[in-house]
Amino acid sequence: MTEPRPLFCWFDTEYTTLELERAQLLQVALIVSDDGLKPIPQQPAGIPPKLLRKDGMSACLKPPPRSEMSEHVLENYQPLLARCKQEGHSVDEIDTYLSLYLDSFAETRDENIRARPTLAGNSIYADYFLVRKFLPKFLSHLSYRLFDVTTMKLEWRFHHRGPKFEKLGNSENIRSYYRGNDDIVGDKHDAYYDVQASMAELAHYRSQFVRIQKD
Repeated sequence: MTEPRPLFCWFDTEYTTLELERAQLLQVALIVSDDGLKPIPQQPAGIPPKLLRKDGMSACLKPPPRSEMSEHVLENYQPLLARCKQEGHSVDEIDTYLSLYLDSFAETRDENIRARPTLAGNSIYADYFLVRKFLPKFLSHLSYRLFDVTTMKLEWRFHHRGPKFEKLGNSENIRSYYRGNDDIVGDKHDAYYDVQASMAELAHYRSQFVRIQKD
């Protein structure tokens, strides 16, 4: 029997407050990659074309009332909030679209939950918390395992004393490690940019650890 491909489900969310029990989703982004961090893009029927990118998908949600958002979000997320007001979808629609995207991969239907794609990203526990809270269809396609790039970051910074991988405002650095075809656009407070940056950051750490082993 052919072994299922090991897949990463790179995922990021923007949300209304750091208090996760109260948080609501504002934006989601998804790229599925192989274990070599190369995106495996899909164009599933049923997903609005404007939500699909060259390597994955990105979508905004309808924002809640201002009273349900933190002051930090209201002060710093205005471009994203404007997009959410203009083009936001309901949380049920987003759950359906994410599920349709993952339906393109046979691995997401494997009876062995460990063989399904692994949710990956930076501080992915927070995104996983919100997935469990709001996106049950999407969750049903995933392994119970999580891959947190932040763990690699801490190992690199604290143990190996390596320099910080610069992401914010540094699209060239991300581009040099990112293996997909999408342009690197946006910056902080954009979920798709953060997904691309996390993939590039892991590729950077892998290259550094290989160099250390050779030395």
